[in-house]
Amino acid sequence: MKISIYSSKGSAGKTPIATNIALDKDFCIGTNELFHVYDGFIPDNQLIALDTEDEFPDVGNIDIVFDLAGSISKSAHSITSALKMSDYVIVPIYNEFKCLVAGLNTISQILKYNSNIIVVATKLQKTKKDILMAHGSNDWHSSEDYKNIKRAVSEKISSDIPVMPLKFSKVFDNIFEYKKSIKQLMDESPLAKYNYKEVAKQFDDIYKLIEVKK
Repeated sequence: MKISIYSSKGSAGKTPIATNIALDKDFCIGTNELFHVYDGFIPDNQLIALDTEDEFPDVGNIDIVFDLAGSISKSAHSITSALKMSDYVIVPIYNEFKCLVAGLNTISQILKYNSNIIVVATKLQKTKKDILMAHGSNDWHSSEDYKNIKRAVSEKISSDIPVMPLKFSKVFDNIFEYKKSIKQLMDESPLAKYNYKEVAKQFDDIYKLIEVKK
């Protein structure tokens, strides 16, 4: 399995998503960021780091997640090479005007290279208008943040692109502090198991979508 995480907008959640998938599923990581966070906890034999102008090598049957930064252009061979070889491209978008515009433009560009796109609606937070309680659990598909992102993707690009919710959580900081995935953190602490169960379930839903679409 090869998965690219890409948006031209910074701070959308690319690196936390890529890192959690890699640690959760024991994937290798490929990145084109000059200053990346992976040297401290991803072994050298599981990390490919290169410049934006270089192409990612064909990694064969190796499971890998590409954490991609920058803009697609004729010189951004790292991005296009990763997109072409990926089974899926995850585009994180949060409910802020500049991120929505950048995310939609990113999807339009990705479609030239790969049509297997999944949008992850990131940084979801409850508002007073949200009624999230359904059958005893939080239904983040009903949140205003999620609905705005879903609407924009459906109206501007295609309603066929799945949009998966991912709530705001401090657990993403803990991934880097403790160098463990969300599930690994939950296995070590009953309190973490309780506090992070919702966001862990959201990642499980993303994994299930990818497995169904395989």
